[in-house]
Amino acid sequence: MDSQKKEQIGLFRFGLIFPLLDDRLQYGDITRRMKEICSKLYDIPYSDRRTVSLPTLYNWLNAYRKNRNIEDLYPRDRSDKGSRRKLSSETEQALLLFRRQHPDIKITTLVRMAEKQGIFLPSEVVDMTLIYRVFRNQDTKGRNPNDKDMRRLEMEYVNQVWYLDAMAGPKVHVGQGRERKLVTSKLFALVDDKSRLITYARFYRDETSDSLLDCLWGGFNARGLPRQCHTDNGAAMRDERIKLGCAALEVNFTHSRPYTPTGKAKVERLFSTVRMQFLPTLGDEPLELYELNKRWVAYLEEYNDRYHSGIGMSPLQCYLSEVQAVRPAPPDLPRLFRKREIRTVSKARTVSLDSVLLEVPLGYSGRKIELRYNTTSDVEAFYEGVSIGMLKPVDYQANSRAHRMQGVQL
Repeated sequence: MDSQKKEQIGLFRFGLIFPLLDDRLQYGDITRRMKEICSKLYDIPYSDRRTVSLPTLYNWLNAYRKNRNIEDLYPRDRSDKGSRRKLSSETEQALLLFRRQHPDIKITTLVRMAEKQGIFLPSEVVDMTLIYRVFRNQDTKGRNPNDKDMRRLEMEYVNQVWYLDAMAGPKVHVGQGRERKLVTSKLFALVDDKSRLITYARFYRDETSDSLLDCLWGGFNARGLPRQCHTDNGAAMRDERIKLGCAALEVNFTHSRPYTPTGKAKVERLFSTVRMQFLPTLGDEPLELYELNKRWVAYLEEYNDRYHSGIGMSPLQCYLSEVQAVRPAPPDLPRLFRKREIRTVSKARTVSLDSVLLEVPLGYSGRKIELRYNTTSDVEAFYEGVSIGMLKPVDYQANSRAHRMQGVQL
């Protein structure tokens, strides 16, 4: 390996251990940071690996601490240079047979036992990387006992399962006047499993729970309620009010396991189609957000009415063939998806919410109440699960003229 490659690898390793070189860190802090570093994916120079193990990170850190020299992080030249690096076929077969005879023994222990029994030739270097490769190649032959049972599937009815996901869209202009700016749009989409119908999809200015809810409400109002809505583990998808609102509608809002995009293969395939067919038609100049959605709706209508080879008809035809099974959405969807906050009522019978002071009915001073709201102008208070009415902002002038039951009259 030439010196330039060694430098790049050394710099990569130094970048990983750099946060661990703070002398103020205690042992527990170092261990926690190392676990955080090892939990991430990296583009490792000249390697197909994407992760770094904890022992490897320890070795790099200890190697650098000896002399505080980055060259100690460079990969070393092979110590077996000039020696035989390949095991003979006889040795490989003997080693595999020895492993079958001792299936429960760790490979490192197995190799030490094999050395003592003279399985390796005198000219062969006992290289664990090479031995692991021999066992791995053997494991790939024939039936794999650890293979995961993954199958293509399709739901029995429309609206049985919807898939929800978001993808990054093109740059768009949003806002007016001084607040006008250029942002990366986000496409939220809902796809029905049985019919492949895009039940609702729009481009938004951000990937927040408010944007997600707007998409969800649009889908419920347009195509009814699904039995299940399956999505990933994004921050917007994990908003508690979405789960509570869906539960009130008897919609099971579920999440896929991390790093398993195959659980939403149909919506991922849709996004691939959008990138190949729709985005290239937009041109190079950024559009206004409303103009982007105007073009998107036209494309969406054409997509839903297009023949789909996977179901033998268009998504819309498949969906309408079972439209009698659709559950309609109630008219007050936003009310079911309200935010919830706990507040303690002050002696002046007020609570603060998003910097707005709200007045609470008499009799709840010092008690904790739950506020449910979409905006601060539409706040309903609950005490022990029972509504005590809608709250209004404090009117200071009206309070100055109000008659008090007790206390000094002003």
